[in-house]
Amino acid sequence: MMTRLSRRRLLATAFAAAATLPHAAFANTPRRIVVAGGALTEIVVALGAGDQLVGVDQTSLHPATVRSLPQIGYLRTLGAEGILSLSPDLIILSDQAGPPTTMAQLRGTKVPMLVVPESYIEPAVPKKILAIADAVGRQPEGKALAATVEADLQAVQRMVAPLRRPRVLFVLSTSNGAVLAGGRETASDAMLRLAGAQNVVTDYKSFKPLNAEAALAADPDAILLPDHSFEALGGKDGITKLPALAQTTAGRAGRIYTMDTLYMLGLGPRIAHAARDLAAILHPGSTLPALPARAWL
Repeated sequence: MMTRLSRRRLLATAFAAAATLPHAAFANTPRRIVVAGGALTEIVVALGAGDQLVGVDQTSLHPATVRSLPQIGYLRTLGAEGILSLSPDLIILSDQAGPPTTMAQLRGTKVPMLVVPESYIEPAVPKKILAIADAVGRQPEGKALAATVEADLQAVQRMVAPLRRPRVLFVLSTSNGAVLAGGRETASDAMLRLAGAQNVVTDYKSFKPLNAEAALAADPDAILLPDHSFEALGGKDGITKLPALAQTTAGRAGRIYTMDTLYMLGLGPRIAHAARDLAAILHPGSTLPALPARAWL
């Protein structure tokens, strides 16, 4: 079994590779940046480099100002032609970006490219910030931002430490009577841990269908959904009528919660505030102090 220390070393190695391989091409401060990955776009703006953005993907929704930028498509179905038509001098991509053919085409150009690895075992937002700050020529701002986010995360952990850890089922969507539930090594799993809760799904990674029998066996104290799924399923009333969830403890008690999708699952510079707000939702009756207001919220 991988230990916490070995996980951290593996993550550090991944970030070192992502951050250093293209650095010879990062000698000049980029003026035309294209980003694929909502959290990465948030980081670029939080670093003060928002005016250097010339294109973003469909997952880039925050801050609202980036929504008026040229769109390059959905994160996993990008096209090289559309990206290169914006004449970027730096491309920043999540390692979730695709398809592989597009990634290969982009690597075959002379345009500097930073691929930022995601980690759901240990949320790695400060490391992402430092890697991107280096690429966009904002190292001092990156150090300050990373330190602030890390301090806020530590504050949240102190808040939730004494609280009871509710058992939560994260439902991404539903299909054919089953719920698509988040398992280990997902953004939802990471956020539940940061918010002082337990993920009831521990026997698989990623997202998989969970039928009524399995959901009842898991018997969560609470059910959590992203806002788009919550609304599509008819809100709390509609969700409590789903056969896969109706007989669970959470379903019978009506403990169905939701949060903005990107805010909750983005794992960007807002991660600490999102974790604090999620903790407040999952621990009703608790009084959690507010985190300091930040310019990037």
